[in-house]
Amino acid sequence: MTELTRKHDKARISVTLTRAYLDALDHLVYTGVYLGRGEAVLDALRRLFMLYEMEPFTPPGVEPE
Repeated sequence: MTELTRKHDKARISVTLTRAYLDALDHLVYTGVYLGRGEAVLDALRRLFMLYEMEPFTPPGVEPE
């Protein structure tokens, strides 16, 4: 597999949220903080990985999505 192919390798996951979490997530989107639910979740994961000082899972010089 080439680096270019790896960069675009993605998987879809499903998460069940309580109504309170879903409403809060939708509020962030509605108020324009994020463009969509997926962007908000990805940002939350990035921040979680930073908190635990985890390195990005991308090759050097390639920006994580």
